[in-house]
Amino acid sequence: MALITRQRSIDSSIDLTPLIDVVFQLLIFLMVSSQFTKPESVVNLPQAQSEAGLADPSRDRMAFAIEADGSVLLDDVKIAREDLDALVQKRVAQDGVKRVEIRGDESSKHGVFMEVLETARRHGIESLGIIMKKAGTDD
Repeated sequence: MALITRQRSIDSSIDLTPLIDVVFQLLIFLMVSSQFTKPESVVNLPQAQSEAGLADPSRDRMAFAIEADGSVLLDDVKIAREDLDALVQKRVAQDGVKRVEIRGDESSKHGVFMEVLETARRHGIESLGIIMKKAGTDD
């Protein structure tokens, strides 16, 4: 007696319904979570009659420049490094300086930079901007 075995055919089709459902859900999520910007309203601002109320932006900051030879400039005036502590203390007390910007030459020494930074921190400066200058440029 011979047994006849029947082979089952394998269904090789892929059901795309779950994939399409996920894509639509992602599309809906992205549409809901995106921000739609409104055009800004245009207003005419009143002009001040005097300049007394306007703040001088240079009064609340100090700008240091460290040159390649290690000399330090405070607001484009060369200062002695021994006077650095006293000058920073004076500007913080008199002018209420809150920010320091340090512009350094590419070949300036790290020790001079740290000296200026630590002096500013010691007198309560918390906001610091660092600007680098490449050698050979006039910027």
